[in-house]
Amino acid sequence: METRTLFRGLFLINFAITLGFGIADAFFSLYVFSLGARGLLLGLPLVFYSLSKIILSPFMGAWADRIGRRRIAAVSIGLYLFVSVCYLFTASLPLITLLRLLQGIGCAMFRPVVVSLVSECASDKKRATVMGTFDISFYGALSAGPIVGGMLKDQWGFRGIFVTLTFLCLLALAVALVCIPGHKNVSGQAKQYETERLRDLLNVTRHNSLRGLLAFIFGRACGISLLGAFLPIMLTSRLGLNGTRAGMVMASSTLVMTLLLRPMGMLSDRAPRTSLVVAGGTVVSFLYFLIPVAAGFSQIMALGLGIGLFSVLSQPASTALLVEEGSRHGMGVTVGTCNAVLNLGFVSGPLLGAGLQTTLGLTAVFYAAGVMGLGAVGLFMVNVRAWSGWRPMVPVWLEMRRFWMKAH
Repeated sequence: METRTLFRGLFLINFAITLGFGIADAFFSLYVFSLGARGLLLGLPLVFYSLSKIILSPFMGAWADRIGRRRIAAVSIGLYLFVSVCYLFTASLPLITLLRLLQGIGCAMFRPVVVSLVSECASDKKRATVMGTFDISFYGALSAGPIVGGMLKDQWGFRGIFVTLTFLCLLALAVALVCIPGHKNVSGQAKQYETERLRDLLNVTRHNSLRGLLAFIFGRACGISLLGAFLPIMLTSRLGLNGTRAGMVMASSTLVMTLLLRPMGMLSDRAPRTSLVVAGGTVVSFLYFLIPVAAGFSQIMALGLGIGLFSVLSQPASTALLVEEGSRHGMGVTVGTCNAVLNLGFVSGPLLGAGLQTTLGLTAVFYAAGVMGLGAVGLFMVNVRAWSGWRPMVPVWLEMRRFWMKAH
């Protein structure tokens, strides 16, 4: 019962925080633009936000392992709350840039702690199911954020957005203080051990399985960010879709992932997880190659649905593998390192895409996403082959067939 209460509390916390900042971040660039930000002042808050997450995530994860997850959760959500309140009372661009930096620090604390706590709610046999179910709180909120934010902006402007963000952060903080248990005192020897473990983990080349998983996560993040940044251009300028149809295509993959996370988590607890990661990552990469040749709305919509379907095939499996790595190397610092690599991919993808679009055209961007995806899968396979967890691909399809027949 305590485990179930903790899981429900973490689900609500993650949903509230993701929804709040999904609402705000969708219109953040427009907000600072309305305040007069141009050039450097327009891009600097986004850069500070990303860099703080990339640099600090491993260290914040190790800190959570040392001083207690309840404290770090309270600090991170409290920092989120402070930032959201400040957004209500300032229009200073330098101060808003500083607030984005603090928001990045809060994110670097938040994700490792939440994943670490959720992992404690799952047994080894149901790890992927639990993690897949929990990810619904992220993808569901991420899908709803821009829609809710648009309605709030139309009705009450940017102030309505930041009031809603403040309320959701306050709700998350209250739930965290009630549901997240305290942490036992850690001895000085244990703290020294955590510090040594951080130094070892930062040299990820010592851990083949973790190195392969980080390569896959980086490649997937690059593909997602390239798609998010350049697919709208493809949809409107080349295919001539209106705003409604373009929005449907952009939302299709996330919607499919949200609906199928739990079933795919159940599959990942029965089929070889490494093979699911390879299968999902490979097919998604090939679908990226097909985007430039899509001829109309129906074809590009089918590709969006396919990308969502095969992305969700690998999502619970890769998260469960990450939790397994955390049990060996320290949960907080492992998830923190993964979070840093993930955000590095989110930053690298658009930068690479911008250069490719300028020199080789828009089509090259999607080909690059496919090549990077296949390269990431290849690195994952090479490193996992040195790890005893590798199993061949054939059992995946047999298990998927059994899973489908049992469900029907």
